[in-house]
Amino acid sequence: MTSTRFDIIVIGAGIAGLTSALALRETGCSVAVLDRGEPGAEASWAGGGILCPLYAWRYPPAVLAVAVAGMRRYPALLASLDSGIDPERMVTGMRILDPIGADETRDSITATLSGVGIRHEWQPGTAGESLWLPEVANVRNPRLLDALLETARAQGVALFPQRAAQGVEIHSGRVDAVRTATGTLRAERVVVAAGAWSEAFIPGLRAGSLFPVRGQMLRVEPRAANGLDHIRMKDNVYLIPRVDGSVVVGSTVEHAGFDKTVDDDAQVGLHDAACRLWPALAEAAVTHRWAGLRPGSVDEHPVLGEHPEIDGLWVNTGGFRNGLAMAPATADLLAALMTGQPTALDPAPYRVERLLAS
Repeated sequence: MTSTRFDIIVIGAGIAGLTSALALRETGCSVAVLDRGEPGAEASWAGGGILCPLYAWRYPPAVLAVAVAGMRRYPALLASLDSGIDPERMVTGMRILDPIGADETRDSITATLSGVGIRHEWQPGTAGESLWLPEVANVRNPRLLDALLETARAQGVALFPQRAAQGVEIHSGRVDAVRTATGTLRAERVVVAAGAWSEAFIPGLRAGSLFPVRGQMLRVEPRAANGLDHIRMKDNVYLIPRVDGSVVVGSTVEHAGFDKTVDDDAQVGLHDAACRLWPALAEAAVTHRWAGLRPGSVDEHPVLGEHPEIDGLWVNTGGFRNGLAMAPATADLLAALMTGQPTALDPAPYRVERLLAS
């Protein structure tokens, strides 16, 4: 068994892990990233890439704050990438056809969106008012992950694909190393950013504090958009037009443990809802179907900060449906906390201790 030392080890090479690794590398630290499979191939790859919370006014204020901060940071993040891969960021806007739910009013929604600086317009329609968010963008998230991986390599981050962390070694109340099947990697600080698999590396959590949430999606062939030039949403189903004219349809929210099975009934339901939203899709072929496991938390907030009982054990996970939108902001917040710098966001709502067993 070999042993290698780094300043910081990040467990997980999804959007949270890679953006965290790059932000920490900028501070001059040596950084290694481990992943149980291929980097970027789990929830970050499987999502739709919308850079705005869906039905944003329904989230707790602290969740909305970090998601909006992440949205604002995306142009700078993309400009900083050291890669020839285009993540295909498109500012398409998003139209929500059923914005007002139970216990909501037009005024309450307007107040929430105005309070966080999300531009919006109420527009009349034959089926009632819709809500138009003109600044909403999306990225082709698999391409974004590939660009982040190229950037990490170019900036000297050590990447270890197909090298699952088996556990974090803790001695005298502080982190010492991460064990893997092919050797031990040593570091005085470890960041757990393992998405739906994070709970196993965070001692002392209450049972059920972090959990996987399955989301199924499908993609309709190029040329399917047929005039669809914006994100369109109703009944929690959304359509995302891509640069090549294809349309991504998502997504389900299922509590099925770590099962990533693609279910025919769920896929039919998604496709039927998509065709109601944009009837031209009925004539187009479905080319891809997939499922991913998003990292959920019991109070819907991300989990970010140092473990209160273990020095050097840090966490950045729990983004659920907004992990991609949040990523630049959570990475910046993590790096600031780890280096003792002032933070743009109040870290208190995201602290690990709120989920620890008493």
